[in-house]
Amino acid sequence: MTDRLVAFLQARLGEDEQVARAARDDVGEAAWIGSQESGHPWRYQHQGVWGEHDGLCSEAPPVAETTSRPAQDHIARHDPARTLREVEAKRQLVDAALADRHHVSADQYETCPRATAADGLDESTLAALEALNEERRQEDGLEPECWDSCGRDARVRRTLELLALPYSDHPEYEEAWRR
Repeated sequence: MTDRLVAFLQARLGEDEQVARAARDDVGEAAWIGSQESGHPWRYQHQGVWGEHDGLCSEAPPVAETTSRPAQDHIARHDPARTLREVEAKRQLVDAALADRHHVSADQYETCPRATAADGLDESTLAALEALNEERRQEDGLEPECWDSCGRDARVRRTLELLALPYSDHPEYEEAWRR
């Protein structure tokens, strides 16, 4: 499940990046300047004409003739530069979640059954853990799972599910990811 979720997120973030870059390239970076919070007006371009929206005056020029003031504020707030920063931050969150490691102990009985060499197991402990996991498979008929006391798999899955939630209207979104 995690592999599909990661692929889904990477694809959506790639799409977000592509759309933001296309918008930035279409009007140029200078068309997306400032923010209400910083006290600088938002600058935008509509039909080749520059306008400013300071968030205060009621006579702010429209981004588009049919765009309402709240829509203008939203468009300016979510400019391509911000979207690109957000995409990068979300990619780093995905990477950080995937870099989380299983619990490892010198004793294979105390080590999470899902631990691997990537979690820091030396060869002898890894071999002993794999032998123990094989015993568990034979006895239980199940693949060993990450223990609650370790919790790495649950943390990673929840982080990825939350990052995917804004894309829940996408046709490839799986309802199993919603909790």
